Amino acid sequence: MKKSLIILFISLFAIAVQASEYEAPQLGERSYIEVYTCAPGNQLYSQFGHTAIGVFDHRRGIDQVFNYGTFSFNTPHFYLKFCAGKLLYQLTSEPFSQFVYSYERRGRQVVAQRLNLTLEQRQHLFNLLSENCLPENCDYQYDFFFDNCATRVLDMFYRAFGDSLTYNGADTAPLPTMRDCIHPYLAGSQWTKAGIDLVLGSITDRRATTRQQSFIPNKLHNYLAECQIDTLPLISQTRTIVEPTIVYGRTPWYLSPMLIFSLLLIAVIIMTFRLSATALVIFDRIYFGIIGLLGLLITLLWFATDHGATVGNLNMLWASPLFLVYIFTIGRTEKPWHKWLRIILLAGNCIMILGFLLPQSFNLCFYPLVAASLVRLVRR
Repeated sequence: MKKSLIILFISLFAIAVQASEYEAPQLGERSYIEVYTCAPGNQLYSQFGHTAIGVFDHRRGIDQVFNYGTFSFNTPHFYLKFCAGKLLYQLTSEPFSQFVYSYERRGRQVVAQRLNLTLEQRQHLFNLLSENCLPENCDYQYDFFFDNCATRVLDMFYRAFGDSLTYNGADTAPLPTMRDCIHPYLAGSQWTKAGIDLVLGSITDRRATTRQQSFIPNKLHNYLAECQIDTLPLISQTRTIVEPTIVYGRTPWYLSPMLIFSLLLIAVIIMTFRLSATALVIFDRIYFGIIGLLGLLITLLWFATDHGATVGNLNMLWASPLFLVYIFTIGRTEKPWHKWLRIILLAGNCIMILGFLLPQSFNLCFYPLVAASLVRLVRR
């Protein structure tokens, strides 16, 4: 009996120790916590902005800015893991001066929102962040829409404050899709927008709640401004700590994908009636080979990676990997499999013309390519 009680006591003690909260350095009454919303940069990985959390107690030497969504280019097989969606991201911390300098150097605006928290709430949040920043806890599987630098911050707030944190803003009607949320940040880079629209699947065309839209740092900034904690505003003060000086590049109109692809369509129509049969065979193999490679990329991102956002990509209707088979049948029209491949590819491109009826939004610049494919498939 005594032995059983001792075992029970040890088990309960072990559970209690395991469940106890990690203790970060103690904060004082004059400590504070801020959320930083950083403006987008010109690089693709920074094009949607960034969110960070700063914890400060200058009297006790506490000066930490926590950054979710960081990664190292020195990771073994970095590009392979990145393309496969298997690259682990980390929570890291750095001094405030170092954090600010990196954004001043790039001219990217940084806006601070000070959280209206009690000392107990600040300490609890600091404990959770510090525990999450430990080497054994800092790695996580990144997801651009559902698990990034902004969503992690909001999830941490709900974990720390529970039901005492409430959102009092109104949802917009109708709700935008995930794709709608990112398009404004790609307006100046038409080729990047086209590339992203090419690889993102129909899953990104679902309507997003206001909280789900907070994967964009600027939208998280607005979301927090409408939150309350214990019936008080969550944000007590907002200030700009880095003024913007960045100059954003824009795609010139004469280099836009819509114009380039439209000119390609015109060239295809002209070549269809001017070039010899032999020259058209060569052109078709090159053109449909490129389209087929795009289809292969879409297929691999859908089925061979862990990128959730590339699932269900209906761009495969017009950019089909079957084109890589079809190009070897060109010039062999007597073969029955050429006929059936041609019918399947024609059907996919025709369905794309009715894209507004499909559960996915398509970039308009793709339609000249669809039309060019239809011209060559019909004439072939």
